[in-house]
Amino acid sequence: MSKTKKIAVIGFGNIGTGVVERLYQKGVAGLELVKVVDIDLKRKRPVTLPSSYLSTDWRQAVTDPEVNIVVELIGGIEPAKSIQMEALKQGKDVVTANKMLLAKEGESIFRLATTLKRRIGFRASFVGGHSLIHELGQAGTAAKKFKRIYAILNGTCNYILSTMSREGKGFEETLKEAQGKGYAESDPSDDIDGIDTANKIRVLLGLISNSYHTAGAFPVEGIRDITLQDIQYADELGYAVKLVGVIEQKEGVFDVAVHPALVPRVSLLGSLEGAYNGTELEDEFGIISGLVAPGAGAYPTADAIIKDLLDIAEGRTLPMPGLANTITLGSKEAVERRYYLRFSVVDQAGVLAQITNIFWKYNISIAAVIQKESASKEFVPVVVTTYLAKEGDLQAAIAEVDKLDVAKARTRIIRILSADT
Repeated sequence: MSKTKKIAVIGFGNIGTGVVERLYQKGVAGLELVKVVDIDLKRKRPVTLPSSYLSTDWRQAVTDPEVNIVVELIGGIEPAKSIQMEALKQGKDVVTANKMLLAKEGESIFRLATTLKRRIGFRASFVGGHSLIHELGQAGTAAKKFKRIYAILNGTCNYILSTMSREGKGFEETLKEAQGKGYAESDPSDDIDGIDTANKIRVLLGLISNSYHTAGAFPVEGIRDITLQDIQYADELGYAVKLVGVIEQKEGVFDVAVHPALVPRVSLLGSLEGAYNGTELEDEFGIISGLVAPGAGAYPTADAIIKDLLDIAEGRTLPMPGLANTITLGSKEAVERRYYLRFSVVDQAGVLAQITNIFWKYNISIAAVIQKESASKEFVPVVVTTYLAKEGDLQAAIAEVDKLDVAKARTRIIRILSADT
């Protein structure tokens, strides 16, 4: 091991406290904590530091010639971006858990790091998949090796959906329970609207395409509209409902999305319970592998940060996207999927025939139908699964179905993901 690296931690919240505790109280060979920065130094924390370690001025830490590595843990865009950029300019390496910043501003940050021959460790932005991130980054030509990646990357959403399924509770009730247990923030929008997963997928896309160029927009849908009824129908069909990040690659073109999906209940992703993350990968030879890990928590995140710090201290290569061509995204309308559709229609003869006629027009074939008696006198739920259909055709067909006089509510659409689709 090279000589001891001196560390400045900027952000003394829950995660920062975990990192400081590991470095200061327990000690890690080759790493020495020398500075901790936070705007609030009066709040009580599990670890107490001498005043000489503490500062409220991040610039002081970043420009300190004694510091070798800056750990940015404040989150958000600014001043986090300024902290990382200035640290790189000062000749320091950077470690961060800030997936939002890397997803939105990663191009300029990674470009600067590459130009200055500095390193950025971001395992901690993928707590439940940091081993995968490291593996992909080491591969270099990962885009040629993976046909698809399906990933559950948000522990809050997985906790909510698996609890709804297991305990038969509605979304709002389960969300409040998740907040009470600390699995969801008081404002859970980033999690349940798919934004957190989308940020992680964007960073992951940069790695597997070996490009730090920011990709264009892709579809992002959260779980607010998932009902217990949908989860129960999915279970009857042999599926679990999960929030999934999708990357599929063919001849250098990437189909990327974040949305709820029906996945086989017996699959790796379908079996995940609680706040766990999981990733299913298929390589160019059709071989499928997977990874499961806890998706959240101060100590798992701190552990990922320590791993990056040790890699830097020991001179190992860190996973970072390179300077490749612009990432090419495919047309979302051309993506082929199977679909779960729940119609709310008048309970009368000929309704399914009307829907089938529209489907025939758009070359959509029905795989299964579930129709049960309804307590409502106004409509009855009819659940249909399809064979493979293009997204554009499916959306056009549903737009026509929803205009029928017999349709009493908008059709619920959930994609179906499995190894054969």
